[in-house]
Amino acid sequence: MSSSPFQGACVLSSTIAEATKRYAVVTGANKGIGFAICKQLASNGVRVVLTARDPKNGLEAVEKLGSEFGASGQVDFHQLDVNDSASASSLANFITTKFAKLDILVNNAGVAGLHIDRNALAKGTPVDWRKVPKQTYESAEATIRTNYYGAKQMCEALIPLLQLSDSPRIVNVSSSLGRLENIPSGWSKEVLNDAESLTEEKLDEVLEQFLEDFKEGSLETKGWPTDSSVYTMSKAALNAYTRILANKHPSICINAVCPGYVRTDLSSNTGYLTADEGAQSVARVALLPNGAHSGVFFNQNQVASFWLIEGPSGNSGQVTFVTSFKGHVSLWRFKMLSHPLPYLSSCLRHFRFLKLWPYCGKQVTAPRKIPCAFLVCDFAPRGLFFNFQRACVLRSQMAEAAKRYAVVTGGNKGIGFGICKQLACNGIVVVLTARDQKKGLDAVEKLGSEFGVSGEVVFHQLDVTDPASVSSLANFIRNKFGKLDILVNNAGITGAHVDRDGLIASVTAREKGTPIDWSKIITQDYESAEAGIRTNYYGAKEMCLALIPLLELSDSPRIVNVSSSMGKLENIPSGWAKEVLSDAENLTEEKLDEVMKQFLEDVKQGSLETKGFSVYIVSKACMNAYTRILAKKYPSFYINAVCPGFVKTDINYNTGHLTVDEGAESVVRLALLPHGGHSGLFFIRSDVASF
Repeated sequence: MSSSPFQGACVLSSTIAEATKRYAVVTGANKGIGFAICKQLASNGVRVVLTARDPKNGLEAVEKLGSEFGASGQVDFHQLDVNDSASASSLANFITTKFAKLDILVNNAGVAGLHIDRNALAKGTPVDWRKVPKQTYESAEATIRTNYYGAKQMCEALIPLLQLSDSPRIVNVSSSLGRLENIPSGWSKEVLNDAESLTEEKLDEVLEQFLEDFKEGSLETKGWPTDSSVYTMSKAALNAYTRILANKHPSICINAVCPGYVRTDLSSNTGYLTADEGAQSVARVALLPNGAHSGVFFNQNQVASFWLIEGPSGNSGQVTFVTSFKGHVSLWRFKMLSHPLPYLSSCLRHFRFLKLWPYCGKQVTAPRKIPCAFLVCDFAPRGLFFNFQRACVLRSQMAEAAKRYAVVTGGNKGIGFGICKQLACNGIVVVLTARDQKKGLDAVEKLGSEFGVSGEVVFHQLDVTDPASVSSLANFIRNKFGKLDILVNNAGITGAHVDRDGLIASVTAREKGTPIDWSKIITQDYESAEAGIRTNYYGAKEMCLALIPLLELSDSPRIVNVSSSMGKLENIPSGWAKEVLSDAENLTEEKLDEVMKQFLEDVKQGSLETKGFSVYIVSKACMNAYTRILAKKYPSFYINAVCPGFVKTDINYNTGHLTVDEGAESVVRLALLPHGGHSGLFFIRSDVASF
């Protein structure tokens, strides 16, 4: 028996929905950075399991995410004590039963390992940080157990579920205090720095010896850190474990990240970043695209070293090196040491594929003598130059791999502004476009000053109906970024004259059960209809044609066409046009041109059978159809259309029931779809819908 088209559509819809779902676990998530990480992951369409030791605090956090931040249904709670193997096993069983896989693990749970005199942190009181925190052996042992062994236990319990994902990620929330420069010297520093020979057994030995020396009061004489020593060692061990795990599981993207100095209970709220700002860098690493490097330490959004080799105090001056590796040239600036290493220059001949020159102004000359510098490196200094070479290459590759670029049309206000904000918060460099230059620049300024994404958003003037303007934007992107990863076609107009007061009154009446008579609210003439078609359909098409060559240079190209449920074919009366748009197998751009040409002709002659938003309906129906055509034409792209819902914006005189941020979430989710997502679909908010 053959299946019906409806049955096939249901199966497709269900399959797509499952394929695009991603699941995450965040430990220590009922407050602070953990809570904010859950919020940001959920806003990106990830289903999050928020965990906490205290069930009451955890359930209240889930309730807050739903009621205050619109994440209802996106966040589940499960009790977890990372130090209890039975608790970790219970969580793993819960995920196995409920989701059958895991995509993201964020090890955020941690303790400071200090008893802090909070009165000494009062405003206006000078702080002597040597006297404020106090460490005991019991707190030291608890900190090592939570910050390192707790995270390790979570990894061991959940990696089998992560291996079932097509884009598995582990993010260990660490600290710059765990960098090896903060360990004075000695055996432990050598062990932790020897990346090639690191093992879990060696980490156990280091931590056992640290606790033994802590108990004996011999930290300083044995070369251990003395300020915040327990926290420093726990995070240094977590960083080292990150590298071990990344080598052991090359199919999983595993990184450590310092979120910065954040105002949380852990810092007694003395940090200078908000929890949301700290969470951004963690969420960005959790959502890194496939192909990104693993086993790396991030300091907020920047790739950082695990070790900074330092020289004696009193050094001055700065040197800049130019490195060239396989055709990629980078500039590296470092502080000078007062005494050079004489053998560094001679090492050049052993690494002929890497060229290293001092850079002076605009002139680059080959070296005769290379002074030593503060060298950023990730590996033991068994050959200092070799380590510098690997660090340069790694850092350059990581910076390029992590960078993604997006264009958002109509980005100065409403949903477009919300899309720009959310993409930038996910580490995407966004080109915000608008017809009015002043409004566009004001929007960029607002994103920087109010939402902390300064430097992540740039402005370029754009009129989507002007080919010269579109071409200018394409040239700007080509010259500045060399590629494009995401295009969001958001610019749109109603294509009709709307009675503002009538619309507001009708929407209010509809809430009481009275149907809206659109013919009394909407009037349209040929000029407005032509402008609607030109902007909503041909403007988006012009953007695609101009920017697809740049998108083809990306390893994860995405096009998102912001559409409307009004463009569904059920809103078009029966007839020739509906038959053309419904015939997905034979759709062509030429047929779409014919439909719109005939529609405008009927508008001019006053022979339309429907009233109301007919221009808007037809323009969005054609945009949906073009989405399907384009997805077939470019199978390596992910190209989808989405209705963001009825959002409060200028286009509907703020009569919608969703906020701009809520509307933008569904668009951003599609813009950041992981590899393996489907293309050529229509979404209503987060759900796959029929055309």
